[in-house]
Amino acid sequence: MIKLFWNTHNFQKNIPKNKDTANKDTVDFWWGTYHKNNSDIWINEILKKTKYDVIDSEANLKKDDILIIVDSSPERKIDLYNKLSLICSKILLFHLGDETAGSGPADLSQIYNKCHYVLRTFCSNKYFNNSQVKCIPLGYKSGIINKKNNNRKYKWAFTGTPHKSSRHDLLFQFSDIEPFFCHKTEKFDKKIITVEEMSEVLSSTEFIPCPNGFFHPETYRLYEALECECIPIVENAYNYYDRLFSNNPFIKVDKWADAKSIVKDWEDKKIKDKQQECKSWWSNYKINLQDLVKNKISQWTKTS
Repeated sequence: MIKLFWNTHNFQKNIPKNKDTANKDTVDFWWGTYHKNNSDIWINEILKKTKYDVIDSEANLKKDDILIIVDSSPERKIDLYNKLSLICSKILLFHLGDETAGSGPADLSQIYNKCHYVLRTFCSNKYFNNSQVKCIPLGYKSGIINKKNNNRKYKWAFTGTPHKSSRHDLLFQFSDIEPFFCHKTEKFDKKIITVEEMSEVLSSTEFIPCPNGFFHPETYRLYEALECECIPIVENAYNYYDRLFSNNPFIKVDKWADAKSIVKDWEDKKIKDKQQECKSWWSNYKINLQDLVKNKISQWTKTS
């Protein structure tokens, strides 16, 4: 049988609730819970064409089951993966998080070698051309929906923490382009607007500037913009998005001043045409990703 096991939040018990402590287990538990709460709908969409039973513990696995496991910080769960490899005929891992890949000491080889295929967020150089690993988008936060507003009253919008000079420059360059929506936060996931409010803002906005994240180019912002049929403008750092997504329709800029005339001067028809291009690309991308997972598991089913 094919079984889905969401394991991001399964860490040691009695973890303190304050993630700001120095306890590594605390931080991993908090992030794992965050992924469970915010990425479940995105993962379910990727698995839309795949049939499976949901389990809540590895104890529910039987010999030769095909396992789809969703996890974060898997390098800290080596014993579990050793156990899973002895039970399951095949393992497909969704590896969420790992934004600092390439800059930290984590050795994922012991985990990835136990899996037959890995879909991971936050791509880095070592995974772009890896036949065992497929880089996937962070996706959108659970609850984000397109309100399908015909009247997009904002030219642009930004919500988030204005860390780094690039984000300050973005806000400076766009400050005289009205109307706009801006909600600044002091820290990640602190004093943020609700997903309902975010859905309303995105569905009412034409352009979404998507600055790089704190460690990595990708943020939820890009995929939430696509989900709500906005036009994303991304920083063209190291041609990252062209390497990750061939023939993508995103507007790419080297500096935010280059985007100012686009947001300010594009006429309605040009905006609508680009919105449609982004909408079609995103829809096709998700369908292809669903098919990839479905076909991969179908192949395993036939050979098991």
